[in-house]
Amino acid sequence: MSPRPFALQSLLSLCTLLWGLSAATTASATPATAATIPVSDGHVAGAAADPKLSQAPDLAQTADPAPDADKVPDHAIGSGGDVDTGPSSESAPVELTADTVYAVLVAEIATQRADHAMAFTHYLHAARLTRTPALAELAARAALAQDDPEAASRAATLWVELAPASPKAQQMTAYALLKAGDRAGALAALEQVVDLARSPARGFMQAVQLLAGLPEVADRLELMRALIATHAEDADAQFALATLAAASGASDTALTATTRAADLRPGWTKPRLFQVRILLSEDRMDDALAALEAHRAAIPEDSELSMLRAQFHIEAEQYAEALTIFDQMLALGTDQSEVLFAAAVLALQIEDVDAARRYLETLRESGTRPADTAFLLGQMEELADNPDQAINWYGQVSGDNATNAQVRIASIRARRGEIAAARDLLQQLRVQFPNQSITLYLIESELLRDQKLKDQAMEVLGVALAANADHPDLLYARAMLAVSMDRIDVLEQDLRRILVRDPDHADALNALGYTLADRTDRLDEAYRFIQRALQLRPEEPAILDSMGWVLYRMGDAAAAEPYLRQALEQVLDPEIAAHLGEVLWELGRHDEARLVWQRALDADPEHEYLLQVLGRYRFSHTGN
Repeated sequence: MSPRPFALQSLLSLCTLLWGLSAATTASATPATAATIPVSDGHVAGAAADPKLSQAPDLAQTADPAPDADKVPDHAIGSGGDVDTGPSSESAPVELTADTVYAVLVAEIATQRADHAMAFTHYLHAARLTRTPALAELAARAALAQDDPEAASRAATLWVELAPASPKAQQMTAYALLKAGDRAGALAALEQVVDLARSPARGFMQAVQLLAGLPEVADRLELMRALIATHAEDADAQFALATLAAASGASDTALTATTRAADLRPGWTKPRLFQVRILLSEDRMDDALAALEAHRAAIPEDSELSMLRAQFHIEAEQYAEALTIFDQMLALGTDQSEVLFAAAVLALQIEDVDAARRYLETLRESGTRPADTAFLLGQMEELADNPDQAINWYGQVSGDNATNAQVRIASIRARRGEIAAARDLLQQLRVQFPNQSITLYLIESELLRDQKLKDQAMEVLGVALAANADHPDLLYARAMLAVSMDRIDVLEQDLRRILVRDPDHADALNALGYTLADRTDRLDEAYRFIQRALQLRPEEPAILDSMGWVLYRMGDAAAAEPYLRQALEQVLDPEIAAHLGEVLWELGRHDEARLVWQRALDADPEHEYLLQVLGRYRFSHTGN
């Protein structure tokens, strides 16, 4: 690009910078021959002229991402800056001289050309000539854009001198001094950041953002401790230390600081929840539960702590204990709708119809969340084998769950043998929601398959593929249906079509490899497919099972056992248990095989594949 467009664009930017000249001169009765610059602490046109410069550090958000930032609560990072106040934010006319115009114009042109060193020099010169905070800010940004923290700190220091009450100026100064390695200067600037923030809590969190950019954890924590040394009794200061420590992987320091924050402000939930989450992040489940119980005892009425405690019990499959906590929360008058909803969902998950009915009736009477309540009532009646009542409730569902409710109605009708009505309903939904047509085709084929109407299910998937050629979900569904119909050729054809478009489709690789291993003698080919799938998902139980099975079929039962055991440890699946039992039997360890089979049989006494395997080995439910 020729120099002329650069100069033209810079002149336009300069005009923007000088905008408001006539208003300023009128207000100050300046003679027509004199020019003035309206001074404000906002950004000047030049900042937007170069992307790199416009992205130079802004406030505390300039801090480099902290390690393990996922451990930091959402409120702690990205809090932004405070609105500048004080004289610097008011427009003040400044005499415009030839030197000023030249300095700003050169800085603008340098910005356009990404010459940040020259831009810094001339912005700083213009700032000194005009005593304009906005130009000092641009100088600091230009210096940081060229990664010169020492120059940035000089510009930021001038900015603070010109606008001492500007939070942005203090934050930029702290950032630049930290980058330059001036710890003492940075600490002084951080103290100003806290003092100028809208609240100490906000200021401490802005300091956390800035300190998180230091490469050494020890330096971060040392400066943070120095910053809060004069705030020893401030709970917000302790929580900020905990936040920075957790983000830096210093969990012991974080835990100590959360305890201190909770002690200083006994009714404050935030540090207590944060402490539990730190323990959870380190898989210290027992310690987390103990801390949670202690916090709940200190603040028994706090709903967040109680909800987290209920979640603990749910994850530990202690459902009765979780429901007891929900009942206690309801007795304390905690937000009824949220607790009732959570309790009802849990009751449905564990198929406790009576408890679900009790919670849902109360929720319905409250009049809150009517659509969600109707959907759950439909699920409850479906679980209670009251199909007509279920259909009635599902018919009252509106909003996000309306389509799901109609699908449930179709499922109920299909189970009652009303196949035509079920299919008509799904067809209507496809017309009404064309963007969900593929999902609805898959649902229809699954309903037909469940009713042993596999040929019709195959036709549905054929129609769907005609309208959505080579859609991987449709191809995979048809492949799985085909194998249940002993149509291995269709399965192989469809899975290979998936792999042509996506060679790393782990599910297709695994399904094709397993089927070839189980139904054909093409074992080497099967092994290659499964091996690739396992490389893609090394912890997937289904793929581990496939690898164990193909090794067994290749005659290496000893090599197969570890894969099958690893798979079964992750999920008690009857088919995996059947495979492991066969391998153990082949290895002559019949008692172990019987134990594996018995455990699977106790969990699922009607599993078709498991029963077929046990029949071959003449194994009865009594373990004979």
